[in-house]
Amino acid sequence: MKTSCMKSYLELVPISAKVRRKQNRLTLICIILAVFLVTAIFSMVQIWSEAEAESSIKRHGNYHIILSGISKEEADRIAGQGDVAVTAWYRAFGENTDEEWLSVNGRRIILYGAEPPYVYDIRNYETEGAYPHNGNEIMVSMDAKEKSGLHEGSEITIDTPAGSFSYTVSGFCADDTGYNDDIDGFCGYMDLSALTDLCAANGQEGRPLYYVQFAKGTKLKKAIDSLKKQYGLGDENVRENTIVLGLAGASTRQQMASLYPMAGAVFLMILTAGVLMISSCMNSNISQRTKFFGMMRCIGASRKQIMRFVRLEALNWCKSAIPIGCGLGTVFTWMACILLKRLAGGEFAGMSFRPSPLGIISGALIGVITVMLAAHSPARRAAQVSPMWAVSGNADTGKKLSHGAGIRFFKVEKALGIHHAAAAGKNLVLMSFSFAFTIILFMIFSAGIDFTKKLLPSESDFNPDVSIAAVDNAHSIDRKTKDEISRLPGVEAVFGNGIAYNTPAHINGVEGAVDLISYDEYMFRWSEKSVVSGALSKVTGGSGYAMTIFNSNSRLNVGDKIKIGDTELEIACVVSEGLGSENCPSVVCTEEIYRHLTGEENYTLLNVQFTKEITEETVAEIKAMADGNEFADRREDNQTYYSSFWVFRIAAYGFLTIISLITVFNIMNSISMSVSARMRQYGVMRAVGMSVAQVTAMVAAEAITYASCGLVTGCAAGLYLHRLLTGKLILDHFGGVWKVPIKPLAAIVLLVILSCAAAVYIPAKRIREMSVTDTVNEFL
Repeated sequence: MKTSCMKSYLELVPISAKVRRKQNRLTLICIILAVFLVTAIFSMVQIWSEAEAESSIKRHGNYHIILSGISKEEADRIAGQGDVAVTAWYRAFGENTDEEWLSVNGRRIILYGAEPPYVYDIRNYETEGAYPHNGNEIMVSMDAKEKSGLHEGSEITIDTPAGSFSYTVSGFCADDTGYNDDIDGFCGYMDLSALTDLCAANGQEGRPLYYVQFAKGTKLKKAIDSLKKQYGLGDENVRENTIVLGLAGASTRQQMASLYPMAGAVFLMILTAGVLMISSCMNSNISQRTKFFGMMRCIGASRKQIMRFVRLEALNWCKSAIPIGCGLGTVFTWMACILLKRLAGGEFAGMSFRPSPLGIISGALIGVITVMLAAHSPARRAAQVSPMWAVSGNADTGKKLSHGAGIRFFKVEKALGIHHAAAAGKNLVLMSFSFAFTIILFMIFSAGIDFTKKLLPSESDFNPDVSIAAVDNAHSIDRKTKDEISRLPGVEAVFGNGIAYNTPAHINGVEGAVDLISYDEYMFRWSEKSVVSGALSKVTGGSGYAMTIFNSNSRLNVGDKIKIGDTELEIACVVSEGLGSENCPSVVCTEEIYRHLTGEENYTLLNVQFTKEITEETVAEIKAMADGNEFADRREDNQTYYSSFWVFRIAAYGFLTIISLITVFNIMNSISMSVSARMRQYGVMRAVGMSVAQVTAMVAAEAITYASCGLVTGCAAGLYLHRLLTGKLILDHFGGVWKVPIKPLAAIVLLVILSCAAAVYIPAKRIREMSVTDTVNEFL
């Protein structure tokens, strides 16, 4: 009969994995969650970035840089370079809303003078007909074909400040219909020299811009730097396509450069969490198997072989954990893309699922790197096991104890539990840090969510659904309009403001200017929750007082004196958000004081908020009430902002949930292994009279020790970082006072308590269900 022989100790690895499948289950779950998290995050980032790049190209064009201040000769040399694929001159006329509009039969038109590659290669527009070949032809937007009844060969007359100019329609292009709807008109494309002549006739100065698209495979950052150096161009002469270059890792803009480390930071956070937790699990695993490693030493295994065995055993977990984690991450990405596309819409509408190589590779890397780093310390610990310890099966018997468990302040079972946790110093540090790390992440993400909420206007109670704004900031909105709108069905609130920008004033005796703004009763009531300092009641309850909006560039404080004309106002209150510009301090007063100071009865701005029952007929009726003033419907933008905020919120809390699950599984696994490693000790304690309740209390005391150390460390560091980030991101820019984040703190404390309860329940149940003799003999 042929028998097989073991050629290497490493052949024991798969055998050990089968025998200890149940004990390794939670460790495998921790690895799977870490791999899943990285795969999902990086897959979503790649899919979103590709969708954003496609959307950016569709909105702004497929180019890399726009050059200004170069001559035609220099442009020709740039176009002839081998690393340049497409170039085109471009100039716009009529985009500036402060100028008199260009129009065709009463409809606004914006003119672009450009070379054909701008339309065909840079913007990738679908076209009908031909691009203008001479100064008498024009290509117009496709929707003008239907709305204005134009066709190829039609004659159109463009009314400009300098007179009327006639052109022949040579073709149509499918440009941005959304932009055309916003301007309530369309766009026209003509020969660059024809537009230059038209601008000159209207007294428009300026030079055209030069679009550059580099060839594929070009090192973009190096190519851009070379252009700057060769033609003496400064940063002001080179405008980058931030998104396209940023996704290629070639942007020099600070806002994009600051995003590059974010993916690495997320990777490191998950790596840190995984290393702390898996290393802790493996330490407990090693403690439980000291007899096994001692026996390996007895039959001739060297310390180096033991270390190699532990590392290979850890890598063996990756064989199943990595495919499962990558698979779950890919499935999650697929589901998330569907939900974002169908429910969130907006900027996520262009997201379509595709397997992400970046996500899968990153997930696999995090699995392997985490396990290898986590296995380093346990492998050394296993290698230190003496062959003599194989007899006892517990390395702790080899340690010299300087003192026993302290029972002066606690009962013996609780003192022993605390002693067990504190005796394994390295494991206590790892367990405590894993708890602390989760708490710190909670605090950091809490500050990040607050910051995001400040940036999104849709999250403000003051954010309107539609607005009516006076042209040139005049006081041309009749006060009666506010009352008429408020009586319409589906209208929740209407609030109006008189605004006088750059009003001459003396600030504490120094000549200057302020933005004078009136608030009505609704807006003052809304401002109550934003008070930073002072008393709002003084502003609303009497004359001679005003409030100010916090402005990091030009600050006013409580007690400052503002003199406008012959009237002096005292700043009685500072709020963190409201109306106003960044250029001047904002002085907000009641409508009565505003009328007294300016003599104006009407509003400059009227904002309306709707209920869910609003109808398009009502919106159209409000638009008709604008009466020559500018009407803006912000509902679609608000929905986009709202969706973006909730996507960020769900992603942030989802990330924290996975990290928290890893923490929960880690402490459950570690406590379970700690109990298994001391099972014979517990049996002896049961044999000499200790009850099941006392043993359970001992296990609970050990778990509470880990959690308490983690809570103290995590709360201290987390609150410090929360205050630091809140100050840098929010208070310095929006004003306010830092407050202890009670809700996130309570949530994480509750999570820790539940983790301890779950960690104690399973091993306590094992001890309770085993007889005393079975418990004593289990490891004999």
